[in-house]
Amino acid sequence: MIGQPMWSALKHQAFRWLFFSTLVSLIGSKIHRVALLFVAYQETQNAVWVSLILGAQFLAKAVLGPLLGPLADRYDRKTLMVISNLVRAFLVACIPLFAMGSMPLLMVLAFLMAVFESIYYSASNSAIPDLVSKSELDSANSLITFVDRFADVSFVALAGVLVAGVGPAPAFWIDVVSYLIAAAFLVFLPTLPGKAGKGNYFAAVAEGLRPLWQNPVLRRTVGTLALAAAFGSVEAALGIVYAIGALKIGVQGFGVLEALMAAGAVLGALITPFLIGRLSRETVFLMGLGIWGLFLASTGLFPFPLWAGIAMVAMGLLNSMFIVPARSIVQTAAPPELRGRILAAFGSTMQSAVLIGTFLAGVLEPRLGVLAVLILSGTAVSLAVLVVYVRGGIPTPLSETKAS
Repeated sequence: MIGQPMWSALKHQAFRWLFFSTLVSLIGSKIHRVALLFVAYQETQNAVWVSLILGAQFLAKAVLGPLLGPLADRYDRKTLMVISNLVRAFLVACIPLFAMGSMPLLMVLAFLMAVFESIYYSASNSAIPDLVSKSELDSANSLITFVDRFADVSFVALAGVLVAGVGPAPAFWIDVVSYLIAAAFLVFLPTLPGKAGKGNYFAAVAEGLRPLWQNPVLRRTVGTLALAAAFGSVEAALGIVYAIGALKIGVQGFGVLEALMAAGAVLGALITPFLIGRLSRETVFLMGLGIWGLFLASTGLFPFPLWAGIAMVAMGLLNSMFIVPARSIVQTAAPPELRGRILAAFGSTMQSAVLIGTFLAGVLEPRLGVLAVLILSGTAVSLAVLVVYVRGGIPTPLSETKAS
């Protein structure tokens, strides 16, 4: 039965090791990210370097992600995850040792960190269906979403306190230790060999991209989510402007809104597996995304702090409602020998869509104002979902149809 409780996936010992490894590494990564951006701004007093470092990370994930995807299909995914964690531990250790005073070197290290994060992403996400039963795939994906949001809620604020109190260097060393512990947990996983052959590498890259538009399940799922991300990500870019300029609640209020959204996402990760037990993944995906767009539009229609807080909790919950089933749909629709490449291309597509949304926010906000941009963006997301629904929705993957 699809729709098992979120914690049910932990009964699989191999997945437990992946879960604990992910939790530990995410805790370190959240602390590291705050320290990295703090160093970039503290050393230069120039926001341009912060943007360049973030841009370098985006470039690595969006452009190199699909090019590295074949690795997860050709080689043992367990080995790739262990190597990725060990290399990231080394790269982070380089920052407090000799990179904190050199912005170009810091940008190179951030770029390389994102490269190995992309390798880890495609290897870990393509391994999940091999570690749990089909009925518990949504539970496993909910748990991975849960630990990410839990780290946001619990450790981003702690990172700010840590960096402000004792400086960024201890934060980097905490991240180093977290990657080493995460790698140690992964040693207990079984071997997870790739199922693809080792022919021409660039042909393999292209082979992993084609299903995104040839496979109707992937085309509609990834296309719908990418279009929604292109409009919906303006919220991330304009959140600080909305809090300070429209709501008049300052930076502290912005932090509260972000925490409320993360808390809603944690709640959503708990609820989503139960919803999928009663509705199909495809229905939960479209419903969650469509209602998310309505709540985004409502933040522009009703710019009041109380409503903004309610909307942020709802949007966080709905975010888990469409992200979890979308990931499960992609994992089940992707052939096992192409899964790593397809997931890498999926991640790259989402990164590119977010960049488009950030660009739209920067172009539209000075001309229309933050409230109008939020209304238009949320409406566009809901309309995109409505069009997909009217045209027949998301097809059920053939493997799921046969199973039922």
